[in-house]
Amino acid sequence: MAVQIYVGGSWRSVSSIQVYTGSQWKTLNALKVQVSSAWKDAWAVSGPSPVCTYNCGGYYNTPSWLNVIQKLDFSNETISTISATLTSGRMYMAPAYSSNYGYQMGGQISGNVLINAIDRLQYSTESISNISATMPSNFYAGAGASSVTKGYSLGGYDNSVRMNTVTGIVFASETVASLSGKLGTGKSHTNGVHCNTKGYVGGGYTSGGATSNIEGVTFASDTLFSLSAVLTMAKYCAGSVFSPNKGYWNGGSPTNSRIDALSFSSETVALCTATNGQYGQGSGSSLTKGYWMGGNYTNGIYRFIFSSETCSSFGIFLYQAMSYSVALNYWTGIK
Repeated sequence: MAVQIYVGGSWRSVSSIQVYTGSQWKTLNALKVQVSSAWKDAWAVSGPSPVCTYNCGGYYNTPSWLNVIQKLDFSNETISTISATLTSGRMYMAPAYSSNYGYQMGGQISGNVLINAIDRLQYSTESISNISATMPSNFYAGAGASSVTKGYSLGGYDNSVRMNTVTGIVFASETVASLSGKLGTGKSHTNGVHCNTKGYVGGGYTSGGATSNIEGVTFASDTLFSLSAVLTMAKYCAGSVFSPNKGYWNGGSPTNSRIDALSFSSETVALCTATNGQYGQGSGSSLTKGYWMGGNYTNGIYRFIFSSETCSSFGIFLYQAMSYSVALNYWTGIK
């Protein structure tokens, strides 16, 4: 769907528009919208087109907190290092992304210091800057989810408590505000997936240890929910990727090789036949494949094909071994 209108405090997709003319309502047969200074037919514009994923930061023994950004091109499955780096070596950020920018919220830097800064990656120039807005508190290990208009950081850890707060960043204004609702359970070290209407976080670490719970946010209303379905085991630091139909969580800790699949339509969970078993990996998604990068202090990259739900390595590697990197997906087009 290429057109959305703002009604009742939320953006809603429309498949047709009527105008009142000549004393009667008539359906528009065509509508043009301006995109990147060019007028395009709204109902002819294609949906999102995945370009690449940027794997950012991470952690290893030497150097410890990493600031390098690598780009995995979806079209030819090659990886390269861009010249821009994060504003500091950083791990465990909460990611969000629009069609123009990617945002890394919070995280941990050298000396185990937690921050509230937000790094912005501009896709067109592959340049990095801090935006003026900051997160409400210093934290790390929150999950990320993104709608068309807003990115979300869910949960996290502030070195004192496992957080139950959800914070949104409005892409158009780059303003930050916490939602009124809270997660049912404070948690950190969880990862998010999303479809067009909702963001989901699966598993994580709570005050009582690992959890299998799945919670999330409904984009149109900014309200939170908890599913009756759960992951097939309690775990945290699992890598997450998503297709248009399902979200997947791979591996994590306690050590396991399970890949759990959440159906967005039925909101049920099934265990995939394929296994992998990384933890703390960067996770990128195209429409047809997901990629798990690093984790377990390795530099391997694994490809997960959504149609067959099969997983394999395919001969490309990160520039060094690492864990706890966070990826930003770059998708063009009107969502």
